[in-house]
Amino acid sequence: MNERFTKGLDTIKQYMTEEEVTQMITSDPLADVAPDLRKMIIEFAYGDVYARPGLEAKNRALVVITAVVTQGAAPQTKTHIQRGYHAGLTQTEIVEALLQLVPYIGFPKVQNALTIAQQVFAEKI
Repeated sequence: MNERFTKGLDTIKQYMTEEEVTQMITSDPLADVAPDLRKMIIEFAYGDVYARPGLEAKNRALVVITAVVTQGAAPQTKTHIQRGYHAGLTQTEIVEALLQLVPYIGFPKVQNALTIAQQVFAEKI
């Protein structure tokens, strides 16, 4: 493992449980198509971007949640709501952030995101 990969793994632990981290690095559903994607996510997204100073993990997670919701990326919305929850965001903070998006991205995307959030909250309780 190189330094960026190690730094990325250390950063990911703020957003995921040890079990989730292990699953992420050992079970890559896209490995046969794009074997370097997982490495890029860990090194670049988490090792370079998420590891930057200036934002607490929960604030950074909130930014990412709103970004994936605005893209309408449902699987990533679930993933990042789970990570935000693990980073310390409350249900209220997540819901309020999603409601704040209504005037900017519309009711359908926010409704979809709230449905996903509801599922995540039910799994975490």
